Amino acid sequence: YDDYDYGEVNQLLERSLKIYIKTVACYPEKTTKRMYTQFWRHFKHSEKVHINLLLLEARMQAALLYALRAVTRYMT
Repeated sequence: YDDYDYGEVNQLLERSLKIYIKTVACYPEKTTKRMYTQFWRHFKHSEKVHINLLLLEARMQAALLYALRAVTRYMT
């Protein structure tokens, strides 16, 4: 969005984590094992898997919302 302040995100998240989140959410086929092992090194494997599941669920919800909006626009 144009009115969103991305400066807050830059303060809260490391650059490498932001890159990882964007890659998983927007380009999951480009995610590498190296990216996975380098983000949040102090977290356990199960916690990283949980984050990945949350990211993929968010991607699915966004896709469903875009599809629903397209159908709604078509119907009106």
